[in-house]
Amino acid sequence: MGYNYIFKKTLKLFFVILVILNASISYSQEDDFDLESDDFDLLEDSSFDQLELDLEKTDNLILEDTSDLSDLDQNNETKPSNLIEGFSGNIIQNFVYGLQNPGVIFSRNKSGVERVETILNLNYKGQYSSQLHYKIGANARYDWGKWVNNKYQTDNNNSKFKLKDFYIDYYPSSQIWLRVGNQIIARGKLDNLSVTDTINPRDLSIPGQGEISEFRQQVPALMLNFPISDIKIELVLTSSAGGNLLGEQGSSFDPTIPFAQNLANLGGSPYTINYLKASNELEFFTNINYTFNGGDISLVFSDENQNQRSLKSIQPTSLYNQLNFGFDRIQMIGFSGNLARGDFLFKYEGAKISGASFLKINPTDLPGLKKNQNLFALGFDYSGVNNLTIGYEGNLRIIDNYSEDLTVAKQTLGYSIQSRWTGMNDLLSINANISRLTGESSTISSLATSYKPRDGLTLVARYVKYDADKITDTLYPYKSQDVVILSSEYSF
Repeated sequence: MGYNYIFKKTLKLFFVILVILNASISYSQEDDFDLESDDFDLLEDSSFDQLELDLEKTDNLILEDTSDLSDLDQNNETKPSNLIEGFSGNIIQNFVYGLQNPGVIFSRNKSGVERVETILNLNYKGQYSSQLHYKIGANARYDWGKWVNNKYQTDNNNSKFKLKDFYIDYYPSSQIWLRVGNQIIARGKLDNLSVTDTINPRDLSIPGQGEISEFRQQVPALMLNFPISDIKIELVLTSSAGGNLLGEQGSSFDPTIPFAQNLANLGGSPYTINYLKASNELEFFTNINYTFNGGDISLVFSDENQNQRSLKSIQPTSLYNQLNFGFDRIQMIGFSGNLARGDFLFKYEGAKISGASFLKINPTDLPGLKKNQNLFALGFDYSGVNNLTIGYEGNLRIIDNYSEDLTVAKQTLGYSIQSRWTGMNDLLSINANISRLTGESSTISSLATSYKPRDGLTLVARYVKYDADKITDTLYPYKSQDVVILSSEYSF
């Protein structure tokens, strides 16, 4: 509680200082640099490279600003409004149809419309000066209906609003970059089997039904980048980041169903869900990066709350069982990197994690056992065939001091295979993906086609299939949730 209070007070003090420092800055047309870059977006593992690019662009803009003005400026004609120039966003319309009969334990218990939703994303980028930039992003979602009484009813609609990106970028010098606020900090090199990309929780309420970058959730954080000789350092402090977003009770991926089935087998009563707060909501991350010819390598250290909550206890009453899910406090020492050779891009990650707990075979024997684990992952992308990129990722998990009463094996494997073809001057693309969950026979497969009939408009058709053979597989209760998704996205 004390650490969280100090963190919030520090953020408030920082913003006050920034306001004071910039109060005397004159905001005129001469100071109004037009940064047309993606320096506010961190959806890839490129913060260090992005920092250098940002500073280079800013320096160029400053030089351009002190040069001769264009004829338009000399005639003092009105420039387009920055308010309009700073805005961007998109409107997404999704139509999702469930192909199978999942069963009575789900709200949608037969094939039919899964959901119809309209999503509006708005972003505004601006700057107080060449050293001080900011971004505000929000998301509004409207659900056109809901499954009630064995059918999809459009009179059960609802809307949700969420503030996403909300941060300030500060460049005190050409070597230092500070970002404070709600943000995404993507790390690691692998896409589907990431090991060290743990800062941002993910939306797992509809696994496999979108792009990987769409699932990361913004967290309140302070991020500092600076170099020491040829090495680049990144320090991150987060607070109240929360955990992975999971489905609601009765939804297609209700996370409590496996526990409910186990309790039913044991003669248990109905249940309720309780998500516990972390005992320490401050999390610390360090990334040390070195770039060499054709690749780079990063060392990662963290003291964090594991994003995936685990079942901590079951509190029985005369009416129901209360399932208490909480966080494991883990420490990680890891590495990640890539290496480009010809048409191949090789990627690798590894980590030693301590503090994570694993469930026992007896579902009521709680809490789980805490065991150290070692994670290794390798992958590659091959682009030697015209318009086609093929990728593979594989990972290995080894549990130290293994105990036979755990639900997982000592050594487990997982993999992901992807392919992407583009044609018609990049207007048409076809993506195929199959991922096998670590240590299971569960797989998620998808096939997606996207087409851009005009600038700003993209049409997407996606088929997602879930498979599981063993009753102990994570996806076994959800193996009948295959869907077809038709989407349109208009960007502006």
